[in-house]
Amino acid sequence: MTDDKTNSDFLKIPEAARYLGVTRRWLYRRIWSGDLPASKVGGLYFIQRKDIDALLEQGKLGGTMKEEVKESLLKCGHCFRLLESDTLIGDVCQAENCEQLICTQCLAEGNRFCVEHLPDKDQLWEAALEDFRQGRIPLLVKASQARLREVNFIQRFQTRLSSIGTLRHPLTDEMLSVSNWEALLEGGDEQAEVMRLLNKAVLEAEWLAKVPLNAFARYRLPPVKKQRGAPVTVLACTFSPLPEMLQKGFATHSLSADDLTARLLRLGEEAQRAQTMTLALLAATTGWDVPARDLVQGSGAGTAFAHRWMLVYLYDMETRQIIYNRQDSRLRGFAEIFTPLLPSEEVEEVIAAVEKEMGIYESLTMEHALRAFSYSQSVLKKAFEQMASSGRYALTEVPNLGLAIVRT
Repeated sequence: MTDDKTNSDFLKIPEAARYLGVTRRWLYRRIWSGDLPASKVGGLYFIQRKDIDALLEQGKLGGTMKEEVKESLLKCGHCFRLLESDTLIGDVCQAENCEQLICTQCLAEGNRFCVEHLPDKDQLWEAALEDFRQGRIPLLVKASQARLREVNFIQRFQTRLSSIGTLRHPLTDEMLSVSNWEALLEGGDEQAEVMRLLNKAVLEAEWLAKVPLNAFARYRLPPVKKQRGAPVTVLACTFSPLPEMLQKGFATHSLSADDLTARLLRLGEEAQRAQTMTLALLAATTGWDVPARDLVQGSGAGTAFAHRWMLVYLYDMETRQIIYNRQDSRLRGFAEIFTPLLPSEEVEEVIAAVEKEMGIYESLTMEHALRAFSYSQSVLKKAFEQMASSGRYALTEVPNLGLAIVRT
């Protein structure tokens, strides 16, 4: 055991590691397991010397004593991020006897295992599905379903705009005419971010259908003759919790106010820099939580988000609701551009998802569909019935399995 020159009754993690002759990883595991009491102040742990001596007396060090206690480069066992400060350490890998550290960022994103102990995605899905059925988690959206949602949403948005010929300027009330929206379209997504998160140098075509890409559609309206007001941009963006989707293959939580704030800051800076009035619709494939909604619509008088260069709307794909500050007359006037998904459109979205699943199988049971998709049984049944009415499919009752749809 090495000598420790600190006379204080309280030791920091590095000091305690030197005192015991163990690694900092070993200490963190004992702290989080409750074997070693510690106080956390300003993100740093402090351990009383008497508690360390008690651990020694109880013989809980066992065979874990190590001669190599120098850990100049600590890394997150999940993302391999260098942990230059103990404040960046959030947990240890949850696998038994693994002492790999997990950084605070990975922990916040729901990643509690190092790369060597990642659970099988099928096991994760089955566990999450059971939690969802038992009401232990509020929602469950597969990555492939989020991708389908964002693609369909952008397509519906483009179709909606194509029916609009004249738009009133949000600031000057000038009439802006658009004869060809398609010619103004600037589409895109965040494939680069997905590739970074997946640690891929290329993104195969098959991945494009399996994971959300945060797709967007932007239209920069051409100025009319002698236009007084600033240029106008109409923008629709889709967002998913990408780290969770890519890690697990599904997500179990809505996007938060923190997620929204980061997006609003970026969009606001872009609009201000370009001196462009932007009508922005931000759609979440897993929905927006209450604080995010309150940020845009306001939780009281004068609390709603406001920006000189932006009018902002949220769209919740889980509840199919459009969210905005209804006290703002300008926002009320443009809300019809961002109409929510109609029930008939939702059924079409489900049919597309079911037909894609049946590209692998000749039949699909209702039980399997409930496991595969995040739609309610009533919506799935309507989709099954509409598919059967086309003549290309038939409904049947399978013994011990219930209702199923079969390709004819």
